[in-house]
Amino acid sequence: MGRRRRSFGALGLLRAAALGTVLALLAGCGGDTSSNGPSAAPQDATATAQAAPPFATQAPAPSSSGDAGLMGEETYQGCPPGGDGGDTQLNLHKSRIDAPGAYETRTVGDMLALPVPNGVVMLARESWLPGDAATVARDEGRAVEVEGYVLKVRHEGSETPNCHDPSARDYHVWLGASPTDSRATAVIVELAPRVVARNSGWGSETAILRLTGKHVRIGGWTMLDQEHPEQLRQTRGTLWEIHPVTRIDVEQNGQFVDLASGNVALGSGPVNRVTGNDGQGYSNPRRPSSRYHHPRRWRRHTKSGA
Repeated sequence: MGRRRRSFGALGLLRAAALGTVLALLAGCGGDTSSNGPSAAPQDATATAQAAPPFATQAPAPSSSGDAGLMGEETYQGCPPGGDGGDTQLNLHKSRIDAPGAYETRTVGDMLALPVPNGVVMLARESWLPGDAATVARDEGRAVEVEGYVLKVRHEGSETPNCHDPSARDYHVWLGASPTDSRATAVIVELAPRVVARNSGWGSETAILRLTGKHVRIGGWTMLDQEHPEQLRQTRGTLWEIHPVTRIDVEQNGQFVDLASGNVALGSGPVNRVTGNDGQGYSNPRRPSSRYHHPRRWRRHTKSGA
C-alpha cells in the first residue's frame, strides 16, 4: 500500500507540472501586456512634425569620380584643392569637381531666402560655432537647378582657390529672376576652372561671356561664401551661391538645351572682356585665416564688387 501511495503521489506531481506548462502557454498566447505583449501603437506622425527647412528634400549623394576627396577634389595644374591661402575649408567647396546625379529644382527666390547665421559672416570656417555650422550645413552642398536670366558674366582675376594661377580663373555670373533685375538682387553662380576644364562643350571664353542676357537653367552645388557681406544689396542679393556650376542649359526656341551639346547658338556680337576682381578668395595669399576676425583690416584688401 505504501508503494502504491508513493506512485500516486509522483503521478500527481507530473500531472501538476504538465498543467502548469499548458497554462503558461495559454497565458503567453493571451497577450500578457505586462511584459511580452504587443507594443504600443505608433504615435501620430503629424503630432511631432517640424517645420521643413528651405531645402527639405534629401540632397543627392556626390557621385564617385575616382578622386581622393569626398567631393571629388583634385590637384589642378599644380594647385591643391585647398588653394594657397584664405579659408581652406571654403576653398575645398569651391574646388569640388563631382557632377550630381540629379538636381533639386529651385528658384532665385528660394536661394535668396536661405538663412545666413550672423555668427559665420567674416569668420574662417574653422572658427564657426557648432550651431551656426549646422545651420549652414543643412542647405550647403545640395545639387540644385535654378532658372533665371544672366545679367552679367565676367572673367575674374586670380584667386586663392586656384593658387593665383592667371590661366585658371573663375567666371562670375549674376543670375536674376527677370532680365531687368538689378545685380543687387541677383544670385551669384560661378564657373570654376576645374569644372570648366571638364566641360569642353561649354566652349571658349568668348562663348561663355556671350551667355550675358540669356535665359538659362543653371545646375550646380549650393555654397555659402561668408567672405563678402559688403557686396550685399549692391552686387549680390545673398551670400549663398551656386558654386561650382556643373550644368548650363540655355533656352533655344522655347526649350532648354544643354550648352555642352554644341547645339546652342550664342550669337556673334561683341563681348565684355574686362577682367573683374570681387575680392573672391582674397588677393593676398599670405594672409592667414585668423585675420578673418578683423573686418577693418580685411576690407583694406578688398576691392569693390561693382
